[in-house]
Amino acid sequence: MRLLLCFGLSLILTNVISAKDFPKILDAPVKLSKSEQKKIDKANELINSGTALWNDVSKKYNSEEKGSRPEYRPAFALIRKAAELFLEGNYMKYEVYHKNCVDFWSKSPNATGLATARKFQKDASNYLEKAQSNRRAAENYVNEYSNFYDRFYEAISLEIIAAKKEGRALQFYQDWPLHFAYEFDDDIEVDLFDPNAKKEEPKKVEPVVAKVEAPKEVKPLEVKPKEEPKVIPDSLIIFYKVQIAAHTIRMTDKYLRDNIYKGNMKIDELHEDGWYKYTIGKFQTEEEANKLLREVKIPKAFVVAYKNGKRVPLKDANGSIKIKK
Repeated sequence: MRLLLCFGLSLILTNVISAKDFPKILDAPVKLSKSEQKKIDKANELINSGTALWNDVSKKYNSEEKGSRPEYRPAFALIRKAAELFLEGNYMKYEVYHKNCVDFWSKSPNATGLATARKFQKDASNYLEKAQSNRRAAENYVNEYSNFYDRFYEAISLEIIAAKKEGRALQFYQDWPLHFAYEFDDDIEVDLFDPNAKKEEPKKVEPVVAKVEAPKEVKPLEVKPKEEPKVIPDSLIIFYKVQIAAHTIRMTDKYLRDNIYKGNMKIDELHEDGWYKYTIGKFQTEEEANKLLREVKIPKAFVVAYKNGKRVPLKDANGSIKIKK
Protein backbone atom coordinates (compact mmCIF):
# COMPACT_ATOMS: atom_id res chain seq x y z
CA MET A 1 0.00 0.00 0.00
CA ARG A 2 1.36 3.40 -0.96
CA LEU A 3 0.47 6.32 1.21
CA LEU A 4 -0.08 9.69 -0.45
CA LEU A 5 -0.60 12.73 1.73
CA CYS A 6 -2.35 15.62 0.01
CA PHE A 7 -3.37 19.18 0.80
CA GLY A 8 -7.01 19.66 1.76
CA LEU A 9 -7.60 16.09 2.91
CA SER A 10 -7.43 14.58 6.34
CA LEU A 11 -5.25 11.50 6.61
CA ILE A 12 -7.19 8.34 7.35
CA LEU A 13 -5.18 5.17 7.84
CA THR A 14 -7.21 2.15 6.85
CA ASN A 15 -4.49 -0.35 7.80
CA VAL A 16 -1.66 -0.47 10.29
CA ILE A 17 1.35 1.16 8.64
CA SER A 18 4.70 -0.57 8.60
CA ALA A 19 8.06 1.05 7.92
CA LYS A 20 8.03 -0.18 4.32
CA ASP A 21 5.57 2.62 3.57
CA PHE A 22 8.24 5.27 4.04
CA PRO A 23 9.83 6.67 0.85
CA LYS A 24 12.63 4.47 -0.44
CA ILE A 25 15.89 5.04 1.43
CA LEU A 26 18.89 5.19 -0.93
CA ASP A 27 22.46 6.49 -0.79
CA ALA A 28 23.60 8.81 -3.58
CA PRO A 29 26.22 7.20 -5.89
CA VAL A 30 28.82 9.91 -5.23
CA LYS A 31 32.51 10.02 -4.32
CA LEU A 32 33.15 10.67 -0.64
CA SER A 33 36.18 10.65 1.63
CA LYS A 34 36.68 7.69 3.95
CA SER A 35 35.55 9.70 6.97
CA GLU A 36 32.44 10.89 5.10
CA GLN A 37 31.61 7.33 4.03
CA LYS A 38 31.86 6.24 7.67
CA LYS A 39 29.29 8.90 8.54
CA ILE A 40 26.97 7.60 5.82
CA ASP A 41 27.39 4.05 7.17
CA LYS A 42 26.66 5.27 10.71
CA ALA A 43 23.61 7.15 9.41
CA ASN A 44 22.28 3.96 7.81
CA GLU A 45 22.72 2.09 11.10
CA LEU A 46 20.64 4.72 12.88
CA ILE A 47 17.98 4.66 10.16
CA ASN A 48 17.81 0.87 10.25
CA SER A 49 17.34 0.97 14.02
CA GLY A 50 14.61 3.55 13.63
CA THR A 51 12.94 1.47 10.94
CA ALA A 52 12.92 -1.64 13.11
CA LEU A 53 11.48 0.22 16.09
CA TRP A 54 8.85 1.99 13.98
CA ASN A 55 7.86 -1.33 12.43
CA ASP A 56 7.44 -2.94 15.85
CA VAL A 57 5.29 -0.08 17.11
CA SER A 58 3.15 -0.13 13.95
CA LYS A 59 2.44 -3.84 14.42
CA LYS A 60 1.68 -3.60 18.12
CA TYR A 61 -0.46 -0.45 18.17
CA ASN A 62 -3.33 0.51 15.91
CA SER A 63 -2.50 3.84 14.26
CA GLU A 64 -6.23 4.65 14.00
CA GLU A 65 -6.52 4.94 17.78
CA LYS A 66 -7.57 8.54 18.43
CA GLY A 67 -8.03 8.43 22.22
CA SER A 68 -5.58 8.11 25.07
CA ARG A 69 -6.21 4.66 26.50
CA PRO A 70 -3.68 3.73 29.22
CA GLU A 71 -2.29 0.82 27.19
CA TYR A 72 -1.25 3.26 24.44
CA ARG A 73 0.92 5.46 26.65
CA PRO A 74 4.15 3.47 25.98
CA ALA A 75 3.60 3.87 22.23
CA PHE A 76 4.13 7.64 22.36
CA ALA A 77 7.63 7.24 23.81
CA LEU A 78 8.51 4.53 21.28
CA ILE A 79 7.36 6.71 18.36
CA ARG A 80 9.52 9.57 19.66
CA LYS A 81 12.54 7.26 20.01
CA ALA A 82 12.14 5.91 16.46
CA ALA A 83 11.71 9.46 15.13
CA GLU A 84 14.91 10.58 16.92
CA LEU A 85 16.88 7.76 15.28
CA PHE A 86 15.53 8.71 11.85
CA LEU A 87 16.25 12.38 12.49
CA GLU A 88 19.87 11.80 13.49
CA GLY A 89 20.51 9.44 10.57
CA ASN A 90 18.87 11.52 7.86
CA TYR A 91 20.46 14.77 9.04
CA MET A 92 23.86 13.08 9.13
CA LYS A 93 23.43 12.09 5.48
CA TYR A 94 22.12 15.50 4.51
CA GLU A 95 25.06 17.29 6.15
CA VAL A 96 27.64 15.10 4.35
CA TYR A 97 26.02 15.79 0.97
CA HIS A 98 25.41 19.47 1.73
CA LYS A 99 29.05 20.11 2.72
CA ASN A 100 30.21 18.68 -0.61
CA CYS A 101 27.63 20.77 -2.51
CA VAL A 102 28.93 23.91 -0.80
CA ASP A 103 32.53 22.90 -1.63
CA PHE A 104 31.55 22.50 -5.30
CA TRP A 105 30.19 26.05 -5.55
CA SER A 106 33.20 27.49 -3.75
CA LYS A 107 35.46 25.90 -6.38
CA SER A 108 33.16 26.46 -9.41
CA PRO A 109 31.19 29.66 -8.72
CA ASN A 110 30.45 30.21 -12.41
CA ALA A 111 29.20 26.69 -13.18
CA THR A 112 26.25 26.62 -15.59
CA GLY A 113 23.56 24.14 -16.65
CA LEU A 114 22.75 23.06 -13.10
CA ALA A 115 19.21 24.36 -12.61
CA THR A 116 17.91 20.86 -11.78
CA ALA A 117 20.54 20.34 -9.09
CA ARG A 118 19.84 23.75 -7.58
CA LYS A 119 16.13 22.87 -7.44
CA PHE A 120 16.94 19.59 -5.66
CA GLN A 121 18.83 21.57 -3.01
CA LYS A 122 16.03 24.09 -2.59
CA ASP A 123 13.48 21.27 -2.26
CA ALA A 124 15.67 19.54 0.33
CA SER A 125 15.86 22.69 2.45
CA ASN A 126 12.09 23.24 2.22
CA TYR A 127 11.39 19.61 3.15
CA LEU A 128 13.53 19.88 6.27
CA GLU A 129 11.61 22.98 7.36
CA LYS A 130 8.30 21.18 6.82
CA ALA A 131 9.61 18.19 8.76
CA GLN A 132 10.42 20.40 11.75
CA SER A 133 6.91 21.88 11.61
CA ASN A 134 5.45 18.39 11.71
CA ARG A 135 7.61 17.40 14.67
CA ARG A 136 6.52 20.45 16.63
CA ALA A 137 2.88 19.86 15.71
CA ALA A 138 3.09 16.23 16.87
CA GLU A 139 3.57 17.37 20.46
CA ASN A 140 0.12 18.98 20.32
CA TYR A 141 -1.40 15.51 20.06
CA VAL A 142 0.03 13.81 23.15
CA ASN A 143 -3.47 12.48 23.89
CA GLU A 144 -4.39 11.58 20.30
CA TYR A 145 -2.27 8.68 19.12
CA SER A 146 -3.47 8.70 15.49
CA ASN A 147 -2.55 12.35 14.90
CA PHE A 148 0.68 11.96 16.88
CA TYR A 149 1.63 8.98 14.71
CA ASP A 150 0.67 10.71 11.44
CA ARG A 151 2.67 13.85 12.15
CA PHE A 152 5.85 11.94 12.92
CA TYR A 153 5.31 9.74 9.86
CA GLU A 154 5.22 12.86 7.68
CA ALA A 155 8.26 14.40 9.37
CA ILE A 156 10.34 11.26 8.85
CA SER A 157 9.18 10.91 5.22
CA LEU A 158 10.14 14.52 4.46
CA GLU A 159 13.58 14.05 6.04
CA ILE A 160 14.24 10.90 4.00
CA ILE A 161 13.42 12.71 0.76
CA ALA A 162 15.43 15.79 1.77
CA ALA A 163 18.59 13.71 2.25
CA LYS A 164 18.07 11.99 -1.11
CA LYS A 165 17.51 15.25 -2.96
CA GLU A 166 20.68 16.78 -1.52
CA GLY A 167 22.57 13.65 -2.58
CA ARG A 168 21.13 13.89 -6.08
CA ALA A 169 22.26 17.49 -6.35
CA LEU A 170 25.78 16.42 -5.38
CA GLN A 171 25.66 13.73 -8.08
CA PHE A 172 25.02 16.44 -10.68
CA TYR A 173 27.84 18.59 -9.30
CA GLN A 174 30.39 15.78 -9.27
CA ASP A 175 29.56 14.88 -12.88
CA TRP A 176 29.69 18.50 -14.09
CA PRO A 177 30.37 19.67 -16.77
CA LEU A 178 29.22 16.37 -18.27
CA HIS A 179 25.47 15.81 -18.25
CA PHE A 180 23.77 12.41 -18.10
CA ALA A 181 20.27 10.93 -17.96
CA TYR A 182 19.77 10.09 -14.30
CA GLU A 183 17.24 7.36 -13.60
CA PHE A 184 15.99 8.43 -10.18
CA ASP A 185 13.31 6.42 -8.42
CA ASP A 186 9.85 7.93 -8.02
CA ASP A 187 9.49 9.46 -4.58
CA ILE A 188 6.33 9.73 -2.58
CA GLU A 189 6.17 13.52 -2.39
CA VAL A 190 4.80 14.14 1.10
CA ASP A 191 3.06 17.45 1.75
CA LEU A 192 2.15 18.96 5.10
CA PHE A 193 -0.95 17.47 6.62
CA ASP A 194 -3.47 20.15 7.55
CA PRO A 195 -5.86 18.78 10.21
CA ASN A 196 -7.96 21.94 10.04
CA ALA A 197 -8.63 21.75 6.32
CA LYS A 198 -12.25 21.35 5.35
CA LYS A 199 -13.26 18.34 3.33
CA GLU A 200 -14.83 19.03 -0.03
CA GLU A 201 -18.50 18.30 -0.13
CA PRO A 202 -19.35 15.77 -2.84
CA LYS A 203 -20.99 17.38 -5.82
CA LYS A 204 -24.67 16.75 -6.26
CA VAL A 205 -25.28 14.50 -9.23
CA GLU A 206 -28.51 15.16 -11.08
CA PRO A 207 -30.35 12.04 -12.26
CA VAL A 208 -30.05 11.40 -15.97
CA VAL A 209 -33.35 10.90 -17.77
CA ALA A 210 -33.05 8.84 -20.91
CA LYS A 211 -34.76 10.35 -23.94
CA VAL A 212 -36.52 8.06 -26.34
CA GLU A 213 -36.42 9.33 -29.91
CA ALA A 214 -38.42 8.16 -32.85
CA PRO A 215 -36.48 5.90 -35.21
CA LYS A 216 -34.77 7.81 -37.97
CA GLU A 217 -35.12 6.96 -41.61
CA VAL A 218 -32.33 4.63 -42.68
CA LYS A 219 -30.49 5.95 -45.74
CA PRO A 220 -28.67 3.73 -48.20
CA LEU A 221 -25.01 3.19 -47.33
CA GLU A 222 -22.87 5.68 -49.18
CA VAL A 223 -19.80 4.11 -50.76
CA LYS A 224 -16.85 6.48 -50.59
CA PRO A 225 -14.09 6.33 -53.17
CA LYS A 226 -10.90 4.63 -51.99
CA GLU A 227 -8.53 7.14 -50.42
CA GLU A 228 -5.00 7.44 -51.70
CA PRO A 229 -2.27 6.76 -49.10
CA LYS A 230 -1.24 9.93 -47.30
CA VAL A 231 2.30 11.21 -47.69
CA ILE A 232 4.06 11.22 -44.32
CA PRO A 233 5.79 14.57 -43.73
CA ASP A 234 9.36 14.49 -42.46
CA SER A 235 8.27 16.39 -39.34
CA LEU A 236 6.44 13.29 -38.10
CA ILE A 237 9.38 10.91 -38.53
CA ILE A 238 11.13 9.91 -35.31
CA PHE A 239 14.48 8.23 -34.79
CA TYR A 240 16.65 6.96 -31.95
CA LYS A 241 20.30 7.63 -31.14
CA VAL A 242 22.78 6.83 -28.36
CA GLN A 243 24.05 9.87 -26.46
CA ILE A 244 27.60 9.28 -25.26
CA ALA A 245 28.34 12.66 -23.64
CA ALA A 246 27.27 16.26 -23.20
CA HIS A 247 29.28 19.29 -22.19
CA THR A 248 28.76 23.01 -21.69
CA ILE A 249 31.96 23.50 -23.72
CA ARG A 250 32.49 22.11 -27.22
CA MET A 251 34.59 18.92 -27.29
CA THR A 252 36.79 17.83 -30.19
CA ASP A 253 36.31 14.57 -32.05
CA LYS A 254 39.80 13.51 -30.96
CA TYR A 255 39.02 14.08 -27.26
CA LEU A 256 35.78 12.11 -27.54
CA ARG A 257 37.47 9.17 -29.27
CA ASP A 258 40.46 9.14 -26.94
CA ASN A 259 38.42 9.35 -23.74
CA ILE A 260 34.84 8.22 -24.35
CA TYR A 261 34.14 6.36 -27.62
CA LYS A 262 36.85 4.45 -29.45
CA GLY A 263 34.65 2.94 -32.18
CA ASN A 264 34.38 3.75 -35.88
CA MET A 265 30.86 5.22 -35.99
CA LYS A 266 30.44 8.90 -36.77
CA ILE A 267 29.95 11.13 -33.71
CA ASP A 268 27.20 13.69 -34.26
CA GLU A 269 27.15 17.01 -32.40
CA LEU A 270 24.05 19.01 -31.51
CA HIS A 271 23.93 22.28 -29.56
CA GLU A 272 20.76 22.18 -27.46
CA ASP A 273 19.61 24.02 -24.31
CA GLY A 274 23.09 25.40 -23.69
CA TRP A 275 24.73 21.97 -24.01
CA TYR A 276 26.87 20.38 -26.72
CA LYS A 277 25.42 16.87 -27.00
CA TYR A 278 27.25 14.02 -28.73
CA THR A 279 25.51 10.97 -30.17
CA ILE A 280 26.20 7.94 -32.34
CA GLY A 281 23.91 5.88 -34.57
CA LYS A 282 20.46 6.57 -35.99
CA PHE A 283 17.85 3.85 -35.69
CA GLN A 284 14.26 3.12 -36.57
CA THR A 285 13.48 1.46 -33.23
CA GLU A 286 14.45 1.91 -29.61
CA GLU A 287 15.43 -1.77 -29.49
CA GLU A 288 18.13 -1.23 -32.14
CA ALA A 289 19.51 1.75 -30.25
CA ASN A 290 19.55 -0.24 -27.01
CA LYS A 291 21.52 -2.99 -28.76
CA LEU A 292 24.21 -0.46 -29.71
CA LEU A 293 24.14 0.93 -26.15
CA ARG A 294 24.93 -2.53 -24.78
CA GLU A 295 27.71 -3.06 -27.32
CA VAL A 296 29.63 0.18 -26.77
CA LYS A 297 29.57 -0.19 -22.94
CA ILE A 298 30.07 3.54 -22.31
CA PRO A 299 29.35 4.45 -18.67
CA LYS A 300 26.24 6.64 -18.33
CA ALA A 301 25.48 6.64 -22.07
CA PHE A 302 21.77 6.35 -22.86
CA VAL A 303 19.22 6.17 -25.68
CA VAL A 304 17.49 9.35 -26.87
CA ALA A 305 14.64 9.99 -29.31
CA TYR A 306 14.26 12.87 -31.77
CA LYS A 307 11.18 14.12 -33.59
CA ASN A 308 11.03 17.06 -35.95
CA GLY A 309 14.68 17.70 -35.11
CA LYS A 310 14.01 18.06 -31.37
CA ARG A 311 14.58 15.75 -28.41
CA VAL A 312 11.44 14.07 -27.06
CA PRO A 313 11.01 11.73 -24.07
CA LEU A 314 11.24 8.05 -25.01
CA LYS A 315 7.72 7.44 -23.69
CA ASP A 316 6.39 10.04 -26.15
CA ALA A 317 8.16 8.34 -29.03
CA ASN A 318 6.27 5.04 -28.67
CA GLY A 319 3.67 4.65 -31.36
CA SER A 320 5.04 7.48 -33.50
CA ILE A 321 5.94 7.13 -37.15
CA LYS A 322 9.46 5.80 -37.44
CA ILE A 323 12.19 6.82 -39.83
CA LYS A 324 12.10 5.06 -43.18
CA LYS A 325 14.92 2.65 -43.92
